Amino acid sequence: MPIRLGTNIASINAQRQLNTNSAEFTKRVERLSSGLRINRGADDAAGLSVSEGMRSEILGMRQGVRNAEQGISLIQLAEGSLNEVSNMLRRMRELSVQSANSTINDSNRENLAAEFNQLSAEIDRIALSTTYNDQILLTGFGNTVTQNSDVSTALDGFSGVREVGISGAVPGTYVFTDESSDDNQITLAVTLPDGTELKQSIDVGATLDRDAGENLVATGTTFVANFDRLGVQVTLVGPNVDFSNTFKSTVEDGGEGGTVVIGNETITINPNESLEDIATKLNDTLTALSPPGSATFNEEFGELRVDSGGNEILDNPAGLLGLKNANSYIDGRLNEKQIVISEATGGVLQVGPNNEASNRIALNIGDMRASGAELNLTGISVSNLESSRSAISRIDNAILVVTRQRGDLGAIQNRLQFTTGNLGNAIENLTAAESAIRDADVAEEISEFTRNQILTQAATSMITQANSLPQSALALLQ
Repeated sequence: MPIRLGTNIASINAQRQLNTNSAEFTKRVERLSSGLRINRGADDAAGLSVSEGMRSEILGMRQGVRNAEQGISLIQLAEGSLNEVSNMLRRMRELSVQSANSTINDSNRENLAAEFNQLSAEIDRIALSTTYNDQILLTGFGNTVTQNSDVSTALDGFSGVREVGISGAVPGTYVFTDESSDDNQITLAVTLPDGTELKQSIDVGATLDRDAGENLVATGTTFVANFDRLGVQVTLVGPNVDFSNTFKSTVEDGGEGGTVVIGNETITINPNESLEDIATKLNDTLTALSPPGSATFNEEFGELRVDSGGNEILDNPAGLLGLKNANSYIDGRLNEKQIVISEATGGVLQVGPNNEASNRIALNIGDMRASGAELNLTGISVSNLESSRSAISRIDNAILVVTRQRGDLGAIQNRLQFTTGNLGNAIENLTAAESAIRDADVAEEISEFTRNQILTQAATSMITQANSLPQSALALLQ
């Protein structure tokens, strides 16, 4: 190798190796001191991107667990209040049964009415005072199904719908298409404010029986039509399930004639009188009662439909109108019926890290006030014999509504407990995956640290040796 004084190639080479080893040595020191393999984008650009996304998701999941736990606390608060509402409703029913007995007089009933009215007022007070973080829970929390049958016509008591549940359903008017009485298909659709139509069709044929040429839900059974893509569950019932206040006729006219007694009113039915005329007579009487009822003639099915409003209807001779319980589903009965879902405050629990419907659980609590549309206890009284009797059935319906609501809340609470368990498992596994990408392997880094430490020291020594090479040129000058 020639001896050059201007440029010391050996020294330059040793310096380059020293710089390389020093950079690697510094990197290993940084990784060992931080515990991370990736400290900046230059360490692993792709790995940084993946791990940052995982870190965000893990943090979102951890917050989702906390959200679910807070949701459970909210549910427990609401369910505890509804437990007291159930207790009061049972006491009100007991007072109604006592007042319906002829062994007491109206003067005695005044004392019963005092407690009865106080309990009704207390139900309203509890509903208004049950709050979580300043949000009232029992006057309508989350999107709710409008219970007014004039608006949600599917709940009119003649279509076979017993109740409608929602889970994440958007507000709007949902319309059924059920045109054929022999296709076993039900379609539900809603049009969003931007004009987008959401629609889902389901086949209910496997759940229907064939009886007298009609497809219907089997007697004594129920079926849940789950429109899962819309977040709507519709409970359909067969005959002899929903003994509500609605009845339909099984005759074509007034037959041989007779009388119908509703409350203290007697209506005369003429021989062979049309069901349409009979409906007019009954409706005039029912609408004047308290609580009111109604009667209509349905041309499509050729039947008299009666909503008794809780009033007893007696026909003479028995079976004159052929009235039987109306609320049972027969294929084709839901056509053009609708349910209206209204928007309310709160009601959505964010239990996942992303802005997706699958990361949210809808919580719906109806209006649990005694004066609300769902319990519908406005106007009931135990101040006289007749009103006490009608109060019994209305309180029974209210107890059923509260029981269903408590059952729904319990189901969501159990669901949230499983949700937290699933999120915990996902957090653990995703954290392991993120660690494999981001965290430093200490054993590997110690090995590389030792190697680079030795190489750095060796390179430093070699620079010293390389710098001494030009001094050999002095020997040639001697």
